[in-house]
Amino acid sequence: MDAIAGRMRPDDGLLTITAAYTGMRWGELAGLQWVRTYLDDNPRIAVDPEFGALHEVRGQKLVLGPPKTPASARGIHLPPFLVQELLAHRERNPDCRFVFPGARGALRRRSNFRQRVWVPALAGNEALGWAPLKVGMHFHDLRHTHETWLIEDGVPRVLRFERLGHKRRDVHDNYSHVTEAMIGRMLEQLQRRWELDGG
Repeated sequence: MDAIAGRMRPDDGLLTITAAYTGMRWGELAGLQWVRTYLDDNPRIAVDPEFGALHEVRGQKLVLGPPKTPASARGIHLPPFLVQELLAHRERNPDCRFVFPGARGALRRRSNFRQRVWVPALAGNEALGWAPLKVGMHFHDLRHTHETWLIEDGVPRVLRFERLGHKRRDVHDNYSHVTEAMIGRMLEQLQRRWELDGG
């Protein structure tokens, strides 16, 4: 992810890194407001059940509304490196309502990001010595990457479901609970992954 994000402007790169290290959907990131981004004692992002996602209506109108499913309204804990990156990002954009706004603070269209930022980063740039990277990859694939990392790191299924906003599916899911110890281990592993592979 670092190689892809490094080909973008800092704010777009941070959007990409945040997607990979939180598993958030595009609409949840594009609609994310600072009032729902907590970077102090218990760093997390809260996806609000009423206005936690940006929706494009008939490809024209942009509106804030509920996330994809009721289970998608959730808290997403942040590893330390991402807290620091978001704090620096807020300092660069002190007057913005949204964490990842489009031009002049407006809401961001997915198609604009894809055409102007995402596809060029993957396609490469011969003049800059950039070879193509994962051509054909979609932004949503960052969510799949996040879940794969969690599986590799042995994160319990119940925490993976909660983090990604998936509905619990069976009796085992309903009888297990997320603990602070689970969250702490997961965040340590995400931090370690960043220190080894990102940055």
